[in-house]
Order: sequence, then structure tokens, then C-alpha cells
Amino acid sequence: MSRGRFFVFVKVFFFCLFMVISSGCGKKESSKSDDSAIKVWHWMTDRQAAFDKLAEQYYNETGIKVVFETYAPTDVYKNKITAAASGQLLPDIFNPLSDKRELASYIKAGFIANLTTEMNAGWKDVFFEKSLVQNMFDKNNEWGVEPGYYGVPLDVSSLMIYYNKDLFAKAGLDANNPPKTWKEFIEAGKKLRAAGIQPFVSGFGESWLVGSFAASYQWNLFGKQGIIDTIEGKISYTDPRWVRIFGLFNEMKENKMFASGIVTMINKDAERTFATGKAAMALNGSWGVNVYKSMNSSLQYGIMYPPALSDAKYPLLVFGGDGSSMFVNAMSPKKDKAIAFLKWFTQRQQQSFLAKETLNIPSNKESAQDLPQILKDFSKSINNTFENLPMIESWQVTNYINTNLQSVIIGEKTPQLAAEEVQAEKQRQMKVRK
Repeated sequence: MSRGRFFVFVKVFFFCLFMVISSGCGKKESSKSDDSAIKVWHWMTDRQAAFDKLAEQYYNETGIKVVFETYAPTDVYKNKITAAASGQLLPDIFNPLSDKRELASYIKAGFIANLTTEMNAGWKDVFFEKSLVQNMFDKNNEWGVEPGYYGVPLDVSSLMIYYNKDLFAKAGLDANNPPKTWKEFIEAGKKLRAAGIQPFVSGFGESWLVGSFAASYQWNLFGKQGIIDTIEGKISYTDPRWVRIFGLFNEMKENKMFASGIVTMINKDAERTFATGKAAMALNGSWGVNVYKSMNSSLQYGIMYPPALSDAKYPLLVFGGDGSSMFVNAMSPKKDKAIAFLKWFTQRQQQSFLAKETLNIPSNKESAQDLPQILKDFSKSINNTFENLPMIESWQVTNYINTNLQSVIIGEKTPQLAAEEVQAEKQRQMKVRK
């Protein structure tokens, strides 16, 4: 048994989730089972109707049936994929919803097809480059995966700061000229708080969000090579630049910028806080355009980049690039048909339809021309998202970074102590790896 396959098997045993396959927990099927159909498993409940319409169109054009099956919420979906992998019962098209390390294990176990030949035959040219590289493996990657393209991006996303134009005006701020530097950002927060308005909200109870905000400043202060050197242990997390990153969150705390309860707030609650005018700024993804429309269609807002540090040596980048992607089951007897469908699915007409129906930025860069203005603004940020790295930090260290950021926000730890604890965990993990 390969190491990758063993990894998947162990996960199945640990979660005891094989019953998910037979029970279909959280399942919403778009049509009855058909063994000749291309089966797609996904978790995007808000897109099922749009997917069904495109599947019907594809059937009318080709005579090939495509069945989209929804499994939600995402933890149910992810567990079902894990269980299905153990029994080699994966559908023709799926996404394991995993980080790059776990994705590598699926690839090495033979569950995901290498699409490099098809991508290099012209398919990759239709996509935003950043949407492709998230699921691409370079030479000499740390997981030993054969270099190439593996994922097919359906849409792209990025994290930006939304700001409420009405609340900005109420606080005496220019609603058409949001803060661009960190100093301006803090000053805007002071004015908002003085006007009785909570300055900043986000779902920082979800650690990936607080970590993504901090990562923008890691790129700003360290650059790509500096990040790689940190992962390799050549740069310590007690480096003054990392202490400064923790210090940025402390500065926001001291200036009362954070909305009440931000470190325990899930993003859905943060979205509601912003949509109802209870906070002036919100760190959120491009998907927020659709969310805010459903929560408050009259909300007047704009978007801005996280404010850069004026003395930083490197560009400030934001989390994003790939939004949702699909992977082809390498073991499927319908693999070629699945690839042909995804090629059709990612062409401009189909992508423009999805963008209109779901208000997500399409991965097809030509379709971006057909977007509403706010999504066009988001699409411009795609080229400024995090670059692809040949390695990632261990999840243990990443968890320490994120939880210590939360501790700084609520005043439990100083920036220096937070950095020292992260470095101590880094040293423990480096010893384990040896």
C-alpha cells in the first residue's frame, strides 16, 4: 500500500465515516442515479440550480448526461470523499477540499488525474494564471508529486476589505477614497469609533481568516523567499518582522478597531454584522458580493486592499486565486468524458452564465469582462494574490500562529510572547521531522 493511500485509509478509520456512503447524509441529488452519467459531487448548495441548467444544456448538445450531487455542509462533504476514497467509490469529478499536503496524498494514491497534457494543449490559456497554480505542483515539490496541473478551477476569489460608504461619510471620511496605508487605516478606525461606529469586523473565530490577514503582511515584509526561508527554519518567528506582524493586531486592539466578540465570530455572523451596518469595514472574500446582496440589497459599499506598510520592501499580496476547483477521478472509466465536460464547462459562455447566476468571479479570464463592476474590481486583484510556494508550513505551526493572533487581539498575549511561542512550536516540529 502506498503512503498516500495509507494516509487516506487511516483518516477513514479515525473518523469512522464509512456509513456516510450508504446513508447519504446531507445529500441532495439533482436526478436519479444513472450509471452512464458523469457524476459530480460538490458542496456548493447555492449553485445547484445553475449547475443543473448547464447539465441540461450539455445533455442537449452532446447526449451525455451529467449529474451534480450536493453534500452539505462542507464537513459532511469532506468526510464522504474520504470514506469513498477508501472503497474506491469516488465519483468521476470531485474535490477533496484539502490543503496541498493532503491533496498530494490523493494524487499519489492514484485518485486524481494529471491534466497537464490537456492543459498544455490550450486549455490553460482560458484561465486566470493564479487560479491554475493553486492546484499545480512544481518540480522538486516537497511531497514528491509528479509536476503538472491537477485541478480545474471553476471560479476565483480573493480577500479584500469591504467598506460601508454611508458609515464612512457619517464619520467624516471620504467614501470614494478609502485608506491605502496602515497609518491611514488606523486613523480611519479612530474616526469611526469616535462616531460610535465599530470600525472592523471579520470572522476571526475561523482561524484561517485571521491567519490570511496576517499572511498579507508576511508577504509585505518578507517577500516570497523570506517566507520560504521561514518555513525551512532559516528565519525565526521571533524575527522583528514577525513580532511586528503580531504588533499590527495589537495596534488595532489598542485603537479599539475590532468589533465586539470578533475572535469568537464565525464569518456568517461577521457578514451579517457588516450587512446590517453595525461595522464599517469587513475583511471577506469575493463571495461576499452575493452574500451581502441576499442580506441587504440596498447596502452601499466599496472594496479596498488591506492597507500596506509604507516601509515594507515587498508588495502586499492577498489571500486568493483559486476559488472552487474540480478534480477528475484518475480511476474512472469515464475519465475522458469527464475531462471533455470540464473543458466545456469552463468556456466563456458557461462561465458567464455561472457568474451571472451566482455572483462569483469566473476562472475563465474572458468571462470577467461580463461581470458587474464590483466583481470586475475583485477580478483585478487576482494577480495580486499569494504566489504559489513549493512547500507549506506545518499545520501545527500555522495553528499556533492563528491562535496566538487571536490571543493578541483579546489582550491575553503580547506580540513578543506570541512570536516566541510560535517559534517554540516551530522548533518542536523541526525536531519531529528530523
